[in-house]
Amino acid sequence: MSLETQDVIDDLQSRLVFQEDAIDALNKTVAEQSGEINLLQQQIKYLHDQLKQLQELQKEQGQHEVPPHY
Repeated sequence: MSLETQDVIDDLQSRLVFQEDAIDALNKTVAEQSGEINLLQQQIKYLHDQLKQLQELQKEQGQHEVPPHY
C-alpha cells in the first residue's frame, strides 16, 4: 500500500470517528429533548385541566355573565 493510499485511509478513519462522536452527541440531545417535551406536555395537560375546572366553576357560580353596563 502506498503512502498516499495510507493517508487517504487515515483521513477517512479520522472523519468516521468524528462523525460517530457527532451522532452520539446528537442522539443524546434528542433523548434529552424528548424527555423535556414529555414533561412540557404533562404540564400543558395539567394546566388545561385546571382551566377547564375553573371555567366549570365559573359557570356554576354564574360569573361568566356579562355585566349590565356592557
